[in-house]
Amino acid sequence: MEATRLRAGKISLAARSLADTVDVRATADRVTDDIMVQVWPTRDDPEFRVAMGASVEGNVAAIFDILRGRVDLAAAQPLQALEFADTAAQLGVPVSELERAYRVGLASVWSQWLELATAHAMAQGLALGDFIDGPSLTIMSYVDHILVSVTSRYEERAGQLQQTRRQVRRLLVDQLLDGSIDRNITDLDERLDYCVADAHLALLVHPADRTLPESTVLRLRGAADARAALVHQHGPGSWIVWLGRPGGYDRQQLQRLRRALAQETDAVSVSQPGSGVEGMRSSHHQAVDTARVQLALGLAEHRCVWAPEVRLEALLLTDEVRAARFVSDELGRLAEQDTLARRLRETLLAWLSTSSHVSAAATLGVHENTIRNRIRQAEELLDAPLATRRTELQVALRLERVLRAEHESR
Repeated sequence: MEATRLRAGKISLAARSLADTVDVRATADRVTDDIMVQVWPTRDDPEFRVAMGASVEGNVAAIFDILRGRVDLAAAQPLQALEFADTAAQLGVPVSELERAYRVGLASVWSQWLELATAHAMAQGLALGDFIDGPSLTIMSYVDHILVSVTSRYEERAGQLQQTRRQVRRLLVDQLLDGSIDRNITDLDERLDYCVADAHLALLVHPADRTLPESTVLRLRGAADARAALVHQHGPGSWIVWLGRPGGYDRQQLQRLRRALAQETDAVSVSQPGSGVEGMRSSHHQAVDTARVQLALGLAEHRCVWAPEVRLEALLLTDEVRAARFVSDELGRLAEQDTLARRLRETLLAWLSTSSHVSAAATLGVHENTIRNRIRQAEELLDAPLATRRTELQVALRLERVLRAEHESR
């Protein structure tokens, strides 16, 4: 994109005063939501959203600093916007999508400012033009200005990555995952340095320092007795590691890998084994779905999660609206977020998971009679015998735990 001549509009004193009242974080959150819905509706990677949200907040803060007269338009260069350009290049996001995100963001910021200005002008009996003319030109000029820097940074970074074998591998893996290519492509295994026909385990790794050392991959490969490992960056700070083995995985190899993962400090979600191209795709989906539940529950408390452990949550969360309705219908009063409801949910889930008052008491660190009293209290609030709906209750309680954690993390 060619540089354009900057034209900041004349900002009235009334507009500057109104800009001082803007909640930058709330405005940025709404812009982020608009961009995700209109530009990246199928991207469900929380790390991508966080990185994009930081860029949006940096841009929104810069816009209102300009409107307030604190920053000159030509000097506005939020670091978060440039960092997200790097992230977009690393993840292979097309520059056209990046530019469209800025156009959607421009529309969102302007519409929010128009709403605020209209309400303020009517309440104060002032002319709307005092709030719209100069700020509108300034907002549009800022987007033109920052896009020059962002696209330049993106193209520089993308050019560097394009020259590397890792980028070639990434493109091939992306095409394998989206179905653009299949096993019949010439010299695919050689170009990937990985045999696609093998049995695969997919591990989605979230390193604490956002880097994945080769030594970690080698340790996991050795523990699983895998022939090769294929590493694919999934998000700004997460990687998919496929471990390929020609003879499949038996109980012994999986147990060794489980023990090795218990020694790792990084958070990992692990798929079930799958063979060939379809196995690569299915293991990838499983690892990603498992990681969604893992992230919601908290990486610190659930450092290593295997797909079968949360298969139920992952399956039901494919329709989050219906899942939330199911939780509300099943739990009734216990779905509320007060202290009593939370304590009773925790007790019920421990009791249903262990099928024992004694084990539940040990899990929660309370007396067995406390468990009995809480279960009796829960049964009264549910107004139905627990014995007739144990399965439904346990499913609802597990789902509620994940949905609540996701909601609280947003």
